[in-house]
Amino acid sequence: MATKGTLLYGNDSYGNSKDASEFITRLLHGSTAVHMHHLMVEGPGSYAAHMALGMYSDLADLADGLAESWMGCTGQKLTFGGGSFTIAGDAMAEVQGLYDYVESKRGMMGSDSHIQNDIDGICTLLSSTLYKLKRLA
Repeated sequence: MATKGTLLYGNDSYGNSKDASEFITRLLHGSTAVHMHHLMVEGPGSYAAHMALGMYSDLADLADGLAESWMGCTGQKLTFGGGSFTIAGDAMAEVQGLYDYVESKRGMMGSDSHIQNDIDGICTLLSSTLYKLKRLA
């Protein structure tokens, strides 16, 4: 019998559909915004920035995996709709804002170690991209 207090073992206090939907929405919107910056980069250092921002597809894949894992653990569905989409003035601000959001809101997805590990992977991708944008451009 499952007794562990985690998403997988049935503890409701670890995340809810509304918060998880918001978190996943932010990641998917972030992937789209980074993709737009990837396409718009120009000027000195643009090749390095263009290559670094190619991570948008990896980010979308990681967000998808996180969403599927969360839904599999909780049995809840995510709901999407409404809201607005904005894009930051530059790619660095976009990636930094997304990183800051993920780090500050990661608790919205619950505390299961494998869910948090997925989020760690997203943070690794974002911080690696920040390094490339800051140091290689």
